[in-house]
Amino acid sequence: MANGLYETDFEEATIGRLQAIGYEYTHAMNLFSRMSLNEVVLRDRLEAFLKKTYPGIPAQHIPALVSRFADPDGVTLLQRNQRFHEMLVKGIDFSYEEKGEHVFHHVYPVNWDEPLTNNFLVVNQLSIEGKMARRPDLIIYVNGLPLVVFELKSPYSEQATIEYAYNQITNYTYDIAQLFNYNAFAVISDGILTLHGIPGAPYEFYAAWKSTDGKEVDNNITNSMRTLIQGMFPKERLLDYIRNFIVFMKDGNKEAIKIGAKYHQYFGVRFAVEHAVRATRPEGDRKIGVLWHATGSGKSLSMLFFSGILSRHPEMDNPTIVIQVDRSDLDGQLHETFVQGTSLVGNVHHAENANELRELLRNEAGQIIFSTIEKFRLKDGEGEFPVCSERRNIIVISDEAHRTQYSFDGFAGNLRRALPNASHVGFTGTPITFADRNTFELFGNVIHIYDMQQATLDGATLRIYYESRLIPLDLENAGLDEEFKQIVSQVGDGKWDEQRAKWAALEKVVGTSERLETLAKDIVEHFQKAASPEAKGMIVCMSREICVRLYEKMRKIDGCPPIEIVMTGDIDKDPPSWRQKQPGSEFAHIKSKEEQESVKAKLRDPNDPLKFVIVRDMWLTGTDIPPLTYLYVDKPIKGHGLIQAIARVNRVYPGKTGGVVVDYIGIAEALKEATHRYTQGGGKGKPAGDIEEEAVPIFFEALEAVRAFIPSGIDITDWRAKPKVEREDWIADFVGFLMGSDEDTYLNAQAKLDKAYQLVKHLPAVIPHANEVLLYEIAAIQIKKFKIAGDPDDKPKNIEEELKKLIDRSIGARKEAVDLFEKAGLEKPDISILDEAFLADFEQKPHVDLRLKLLQKLLEEEIFYLVKQKNALGKELSKLLEKTINDYHNRVITATAVAQMMVEAKKKMDEERKKKEALGLSDEEMAFYYIIENMGNDAFSNEFISGLIRKVVAAMKKEFQIDWTNPHRADVLAKVSNAVKMVLIREKIKGEQLRFLTNAIIDQAKEKYKDWPIEA
Repeated sequence: MANGLYETDFEEATIGRLQAIGYEYTHAMNLFSRMSLNEVVLRDRLEAFLKKTYPGIPAQHIPALVSRFADPDGVTLLQRNQRFHEMLVKGIDFSYEEKGEHVFHHVYPVNWDEPLTNNFLVVNQLSIEGKMARRPDLIIYVNGLPLVVFELKSPYSEQATIEYAYNQITNYTYDIAQLFNYNAFAVISDGILTLHGIPGAPYEFYAAWKSTDGKEVDNNITNSMRTLIQGMFPKERLLDYIRNFIVFMKDGNKEAIKIGAKYHQYFGVRFAVEHAVRATRPEGDRKIGVLWHATGSGKSLSMLFFSGILSRHPEMDNPTIVIQVDRSDLDGQLHETFVQGTSLVGNVHHAENANELRELLRNEAGQIIFSTIEKFRLKDGEGEFPVCSERRNIIVISDEAHRTQYSFDGFAGNLRRALPNASHVGFTGTPITFADRNTFELFGNVIHIYDMQQATLDGATLRIYYESRLIPLDLENAGLDEEFKQIVSQVGDGKWDEQRAKWAALEKVVGTSERLETLAKDIVEHFQKAASPEAKGMIVCMSREICVRLYEKMRKIDGCPPIEIVMTGDIDKDPPSWRQKQPGSEFAHIKSKEEQESVKAKLRDPNDPLKFVIVRDMWLTGTDIPPLTYLYVDKPIKGHGLIQAIARVNRVYPGKTGGVVVDYIGIAEALKEATHRYTQGGGKGKPAGDIEEEAVPIFFEALEAVRAFIPSGIDITDWRAKPKVEREDWIADFVGFLMGSDEDTYLNAQAKLDKAYQLVKHLPAVIPHANEVLLYEIAAIQIKKFKIAGDPDDKPKNIEEELKKLIDRSIGARKEAVDLFEKAGLEKPDISILDEAFLADFEQKPHVDLRLKLLQKLLEEEIFYLVKQKNALGKELSKLLEKTINDYHNRVITATAVAQMMVEAKKKMDEERKKKEALGLSDEEMAFYYIIENMGNDAFSNEFISGLIRKVVAAMKKEFQIDWTNPHRADVLAKVSNAVKMVLIREKIKGEQLRFLTNAIIDQAKEKYKDWPIEA
């Protein structure tokens, strides 16, 4: 070459780097033991290793043992590679006959316990014959097994790019496939970029190794080969990587996908393992720490690698690993990752209910257990959660549990009481910096940080671009635009309840027909102009109603691609049309879990015509859809919620250069603030003061101040363990003592206690006081609610109080019903009072609005029961109640008219109840009765229908099994369906009626018995 340097110079320099860390080197010309050019295993070296390591195996049997490792089974290349990897890391059982007896040895081709006793060899220019004759640049052999391939391109030629190196490795997998039976991973480099990856994977999934120690990141690409060799190829680290950081992910009947860790996963997990071992020792503090890795950078896989290493770690003594999340959707997604990665971690247990969770936790054997945090709930009559295991070798992994992990008077506190000696580690994609949510005080110090900025630099995630397409409001109020901006800046971040009135006002402005029409046209036009054929888009709206109206607007636009809505259902409020199959779609707007997964699969498939999904809250966290490129935002979002949402479009995908956030509502400032907090503020420092020395005394001082209000003689020790009715009466008396002239002083003292408690509630010294603090909070809730009840129009005067009121309501709802009914002048909390006598003096008593609200709630609960049973009367009454209440609020009708409607509704429900009694059917059987009744077939007598339903339900119950509605239990679903069909056929039902009834009964059974046998 003109510059005097050649590709061979780069090759020799790389060999020199490997020699410097202890690798042996030889040129391929010096390998004389190969029997043929097809042979890629250096059998003599493997034989030498096995003889030295297993001297008890007679020499005459070693060649057969070598052949076992050299000839992995499998039809496809990936299958053979997976089988070899299993033999490599797990060993094989080798047997031979000696003196008439079979002798067994468990044999590994690598000494994992003593890495330096293995033979590490780098060979260059090895000629291999396959379909074609090829000669890879470098091959790394360990004990004669070709585990790593290097393909190098000249750093000194503009034409020799890393893409050429990638293409060459990919072609090798066809031309000399036998080499890749044994390959762990490949390295490609052009001297500037150096990447490692799995041969056969898309180029986008190759990655740089940017650290030699996991503490300092080297972004200088001119050092890329040096950093890779020094960071990834020290002998112990290379073997550690191959053994613990490569996984074959198997999804059902599909072929496995081989995945290798990136540097941030390797070092983050390795540091986490070290801290786990430290924390679980007898003198350990049980705080493992926090691993903060940017959303989209493979956090779920990091948890998989972490669990796999710990499960085999000698110091952990067969540990139990509990993986808990705070939402069922995250639980399902993470559980799916672990199930697919069973080749690395073994069997995974999923706690289907609270009882099963307790049983799993009591087991002494090591296992991996998945559970949502809410399964750590108390049973009736329990004052505290029982201790399930006192072992120290229990690790609790918390995934994105930013809400539930801080409620130590609730589920999270129960978890820690159940496993008092467990050690805890937090995995997060976003930093938590709120004063009352100190993640690091809860879990320990930061273990490793890999933020969005570094993830983007590394290509672990793609860069996100922002595009503003604000839609002018164009209304008469000249100052509305400015007010609009102020409202948007004050709501979001999952805290919209703080300013519900402002949110409602904003929703009305955003949801006008004219604006939605403009929005629909702009989204379709933007996508048509900007999107690649493989790209998908997600649209985020403020409410479910807006989701549906925007869907309808978009569907009317010529050229709009297929679109779906994914949102939760509210059976009390949903119009029937939302649960009906939509024109041009195979789904309704409200979708089952199976249907949601089907939509997700369509979005993940670049060839599927589905291009858009409209959401309100769902899928904004934890959902991985790599082709998703455009996020159209028409809803205020802030903080970590915004970071999580925009990360939906940062996933790496072939041909995708980045994600785009299209802003229609004005989130620019929130995005800047969130990004700044993410990259600059999270995880860099420790608390300003020692929390145990400074904050705990403040808590106890506040606790004593509240205790001063408690009358002498009242024992609060076991209040929570009392039976429900007795407990409610006891609380009512307790609150009665506190109400009066000092109640405002009490509320102030309790507020100070609550504020102090937020900082320290996770500490061992404070946890025992959780029930006491909860009692004081409930008392404060009731006192404040009584104040509000005295004047329903009296609204909290500030955002903080509004948020507190809503939180309080969720905690204390079932603890104030009796008192509120008495306060409202109602005799008892049920709808039996709805009669003519009730109407006679309805307006003579005070608090009309409060009484109507309470009665509405009671009636809604009764109506919901009918709707759930698919009773047509339930739907009729639900619509009538909603219309009547709306008319009342709009001053169209009087309160007396509302009460009259309620009395009439109660009469109809009484008639329905008498009908059920006459039929002799149970509540669960009535749900299926209504299906047949709604067919309108007069040929069926009530007696016939009743008998038929009893037989159908009995037949189904014989076939039900746990998880029977889940996709992986399709065989069970088929048995249930067949059982129903056989009963119907025996009862002479045929043709279209047979098909309709079978499907309708199975649909109802899926809803009613989905949690079998818990809700059976």
